[in-house]
Amino acid sequence: MIQLRKYEDFVNRVNELGFMALSDILTGFPSLSGETPKGCWHSGDPETDPWCWKDRVAEEKQLAFGCILGGHKGFISPRMYSIFFTAFHPEESMEERRESGCVSQTVWQLWQLFERKTMLNTSEIRREMGVTLKKGGSKVDKAIQELQKHFYITVAGNRRKTDKYGKPYGWASNVYDKVENWAPREWMQNNTGLSCEEARERILDIGIAIGKNINRKELARVLGIV
Repeated sequence: MIQLRKYEDFVNRVNELGFMALSDILTGFPSLSGETPKGCWHSGDPETDPWCWKDRVAEEKQLAFGCILGGHKGFISPRMYSIFFTAFHPEESMEERRESGCVSQTVWQLWQLFERKTMLNTSEIRREMGVTLKKGGSKVDKAIQELQKHFYITVAGNRRKTDKYGKPYGWASNVYDKVENWAPREWMQNNTGLSCEEARERILDIGIAIGKNINRKELARVLGIV
């Protein structure tokens, strides 16, 4: 059984696989939680704590991280990123998708926010959207997930809240940026020329190859390939 103990080993592992889940999304599919010792989590050491790794890879642009595996949290290597983008980013503009009824009002409003501002953390998004964690927060959280799933926005690191004196407090929350701002240009130029269907089949081929006794239809369902 693989046991990842160092940040560099984790980055190399995802680059080797192509993509990996954060936690178990399908029996037999590689996940960070399944390949790291439980005792290493939440130590706060960026070299040995897998909880730190997820935000660090996004901030350093070593790997992509977010709700990018069919809405599930996971990681994608640079060589695979443009394949996922082609497979899941709609060809129609957000305006066209709104007019055809493909996106909710909350998703539309959230995207308009990102058209005006970037590098927003979860609490800033809620404040800008006029919701709180308990009132309206779940709709906004789902919209954040949907924009990640379709490669409009992505995790770009994390940031703690600050009080009126500028002093940080509480737990750090994800910071999001538009994919077009965050993704390195060379990532987007890999594997060009694939159609959406070809990209999806490539993802499934690789997913089957890196997994253990995985059913292709089940993997397609988990990854949102329909």
